[in-house]
Amino acid sequence: MKKLFNFLNKAANVAESLNNNPHLPKALGGAKNIRIDQVPESTEAFIQLRDKIANTPEGGAALLVLAAIKFSQDAVMGRHWVIIATDKTWLSPSNAERAYKGFDLGGSADFSLKQLEGKDYIPYSYIKGTSTANGYQPGNTPYQISIERTTDGGDGTVKVYVLSSGVDTARPITMKKNDAGVWKGVEYSSIFTGVKPPVAKSGGASEGDF
Repeated sequence: MKKLFNFLNKAANVAESLNNNPHLPKALGGAKNIRIDQVPESTEAFIQLRDKIANTPEGGAALLVLAAIKFSQDAVMGRHWVIIATDKTWLSPSNAERAYKGFDLGGSADFSLKQLEGKDYIPYSYIKGTSTANGYQPGNTPYQISIERTTDGGDGTVKVYVLSSGVDTARPITMKKNDAGVWKGVEYSSIFTGVKPPVAKSGGASEGDF
């Protein structure tokens, strides 16, 4: 009995390690680079892109990153994109002007999104090639977003990890496929939390820095 207990305890510790450490992924597909050829200019174009790439958990997660980038540029349209990329369990009926087709982000999702306010650089940290040194400037498209799939929740959800140039540990997103076969975010609060701030560059002589 003692041996069985020790075995089960070790198995539980291994499982916890797999869930918490993105560098020890369960073999469910490995790392993928999702390519974004260009940032959509409208919500309709965003939906068209969703229909092309959100047929996998990684593609759906990349759309959430793209929606966060749009939110940093246009808070209204960006919120609409986040709503579109979010599982219905995280949405609430709403008649507010900021809502999209009668739905808005629920309390938890709304709180998470607000973490970007004043920190517009956070979503750009998920684009390959950005860094604190270059101010998280992504350069020209196409963009590449690196995502690792690690754990299958066994309940229809899949957890993926998005690599960031602003933190040492990849950020988890839990994805779920809806009835139309589109993967949407169920829990993604960590991608909106802080990263290392961009390196402040001197203004030069214009600011008296000789």
